[in-house]
Amino acid sequence: MEYEYDDSVHLHLDYFGTECDMESIAYKRKNEDVWDVYFNFGVYGIQKGDVELGRFMDGYAGYYVFSVHARDLSWEFGSAQFEEWVLKNRIVEKMLQK
Repeated sequence: MEYEYDDSVHLHLDYFGTECDMESIAYKRKNEDVWDVYFNFGVYGIQKGDVELGRFMDGYAGYYVFSVHARDLSWEFGSAQFEEWVLKNRIVEKMLQK
């Protein structure tokens, strides 16, 4: 399913680990209290194989990985959700295996 995003609203979410740092981008859906988070696997040299992926946005944002239901998304909460996704899907390990 395709969604329309508010062009004026997006948020960079960060994971700061001991081995590496990573970033994703959350885009606010128009007329909904939902933020869709995209991650660019290619930037980090990660094979997408074992991770369930959603739609591809573009070469900058990458692939949809999860959503956060919130009217206003704070960097702190969004980054905590991103960190949870990174750890659950063993993204750092996949990056270090490249």
